[in-house]
Amino acid sequence: MSPDHLQAKNLNATASPSHVAPSCFSKGFTEEWLFRATLRNSLRAWAAARQSSWLRVPEVLNADERELRIDYEFLEGWNPLHTVLRNRAFAGLSEPELAGMFWTCGAALEEFHRRTHRIHGDFDFDNVLVKRGADKVAFVDFTPPEYNAFRRYNQENPYRDIATFVLFVRAKYPPQLLYLAFRPQLRELARSFMEGYFRDAPSEYDRRMLERHMNELLRDTYLGKTFSARYMRRSRLYRTDDLAPGH
Repeated sequence: MSPDHLQAKNLNATASPSHVAPSCFSKGFTEEWLFRATLRNSLRAWAAARQSSWLRVPEVLNADERELRIDYEFLEGWNPLHTVLRNRAFAGLSEPELAGMFWTCGAALEEFHRRTHRIHGDFDFDNVLVKRGADKVAFVDFTPPEYNAFRRYNQENPYRDIATFVLFVRAKYPPQLLYLAFRPQLRELARSFMEGYFRDAPSEYDRRMLERHMNELLRDTYLGKTFSARYMRRSRLYRTDDLAPGH
């Protein structure tokens, strides 16, 4: 079933006041276009995940166009990736577990891009959910981020998602946790992510394209205004010469 048909199915189901299903997560919107864009993106991503080896996406359980609310499947036991990265000991995960988790993040993102022909657009590690022992990762929150002023943002270059993730993994830490950004393991985790994304075609990795999108994000979005970005902008933490897959 196509995302368009799925969208029609869900919207038709909300012609009368809806009952919020148990064990769900609900998100409300203030603008109709934002509601519809998020619904369409979510359904497209869920359809792609059904065919994916590494990606999971919460199912849309209900969409209420009058209340501008979407009810999603609640993924119990899954937590945002930042709960691992912002823990000094990486939440107790072993090096092989961490490497596998980040490789899977890359592989899932590549499948998402290939099957939807869209980008996530806000590929923050808050929007990647992980679960210890799982063979997949989950992507959530397909709402256009505030810093995107145009509605076709998710047709951008895939390197925008890749650059966002790499920036956040290596340098997005609040001031009181800034020391975590200097852990040498982050370089290896970022490379594992790249290995997963380019697992079938490492020669397609384009360092200049990655650098271009990293610079654009730091220049044009809130990322460049954060304390950590200002403090570390010229540091080796933003290097890209050590991220090539296969090296």
